[in-house]
Amino acid sequence: MGMLKFKRIFFRSFVGSSGASQVVFTFLLIPCCLPTDFRASPFLPDIPFLWAWNAPTEPCSKKFNVFIDLSLFSLIGNPQKDAVGQPITLFYVDRLGLYPHIDKHGNNEHGGIPQSGSLSAHLAKARTDIDFYMPKDNAGLAIIDWEEWRPIWARNWKPKDIYRNRSIELVQRQNPQLSPTEASNLAKQQYETAGKDFMQETLKLAKSLRPKHLWGYYLFPDCYNHHYTKPQYNGSCFDLEKKRNDELNWLWNESTALFPSIYLNTFLKSNPRAVLFVRNRVQEAIRVSKVPNAQRPLPIFIYTRPVFTDVSSEYLTQDDLVSTLGETISLGASGVIMWGSLNLSKSVDTCTRLHNYMKTTLNPYLINITLASKLCSQVFCQDKGICTRRIWNSDTYLHLNASNIAIETGENGAFKIRGKPSIEDLENFAEHFHCSCYANADCEKKVVITDTHTINVCAAENVCLNTVLNEKEDLLYSSLVLFISFLIIVLIIIILVIVFFVQTNNMA
Repeated sequence: MGMLKFKRIFFRSFVGSSGASQVVFTFLLIPCCLPTDFRASPFLPDIPFLWAWNAPTEPCSKKFNVFIDLSLFSLIGNPQKDAVGQPITLFYVDRLGLYPHIDKHGNNEHGGIPQSGSLSAHLAKARTDIDFYMPKDNAGLAIIDWEEWRPIWARNWKPKDIYRNRSIELVQRQNPQLSPTEASNLAKQQYETAGKDFMQETLKLAKSLRPKHLWGYYLFPDCYNHHYTKPQYNGSCFDLEKKRNDELNWLWNESTALFPSIYLNTFLKSNPRAVLFVRNRVQEAIRVSKVPNAQRPLPIFIYTRPVFTDVSSEYLTQDDLVSTLGETISLGASGVIMWGSLNLSKSVDTCTRLHNYMKTTLNPYLINITLASKLCSQVFCQDKGICTRRIWNSDTYLHLNASNIAIETGENGAFKIRGKPSIEDLENFAEHFHCSCYANADCEKKVVITDTHTINVCAAENVCLNTVLNEKEDLLYSSLVLFISFLIIVLIIIILVIVFFVQTNNMA
């Protein structure tokens, strides 16, 4: 049996869920919710943080007889083109309508630049594609992955500047009398208007056809903080890029979810800059989520990968998981979508490596932060919000206390929770985190933190913490119960004796 503990645990806590037996006594009163700090309500009931799997791993079990444990993921989908009717649907450029773009050879597809595309033809084809890939409107996530051009003119830098150049060429052909500056200004206006129409109208159609799904665009919003190789890198998003994100207010108003990305390459492997890179990208998404309505923010689902972008055979380390998943859940996102390609499941060897990684590294860490997050949501937020950092730019995490609790794996791969938390764990919890309320929730500014006589909570089926939290208090409680029981028995005996004597006297 292996015992798994985690390093870099700056903050440690333990799990809770809606099934826990509640309170025997009160030990602490702390601030809970900031009146202006809100988060989107859970997409699925009783799941404050959603784990979604979006990788084609079916061949591992079907073709190579290698089991991949996805029991911790609430939504599972395959991004391959032949996959339909899934809880996660990812629309690439060739799967939704007639998306105008320029291919890698410089050829125009469906008009090339947005202003040369046919919006009406695109929407007609998009309707057919949505009906095909999403035959039923069950609750799910729908992500549009259009990366060929960006809706803001200035963000189409090399090699995407071909969209600016061809837009200017189109204006010059139609209006040869214009100066270069005038042609560029008109091209910018036409390009951004057409790009907005394609993206906005596509969302409107999609929401009308499948309203139970959450819709948005992959990589939106972006922070453009990829300059992590430069000295003095602190991860911050440039003010200019924040302003440009604000210019996309029309997109945030039309979206029903945000899907930014925190993919890492090997330069950031076990690198402190990875934390800064991820933290600022997630924080910018949180800021943008409140642009339409600060009291009803959009849900945020962060795209990540189990491997590095430049070496698809190398998995993220434990430190990298803290830098990505740990950051995401501690900042208060709605969930994570873990994307992968066929490289994960192309052979027995790759499937075996994935199986081992899930068993020894990824799943134990998911259990760790899932349990900590659920506890915080229940105890500190009364299930009406999620715990987020008091100081967003700090190294504090929602983690189990490795000194008190361990996640063990048996030979059959099953996980078990050993140990129990202490009151000090909760006090540490309260020091570093506060409750961000769900939209429209009656989340109190102060909450009475009540101890739990017993803990019986789970991260997945049979992955539970079932123990007495405080032995001394439990002994006191048990003694009190025994004493009361003794008094009741004595009282019953006295009553029976009195009844006996009364009946005896009456007979006499």
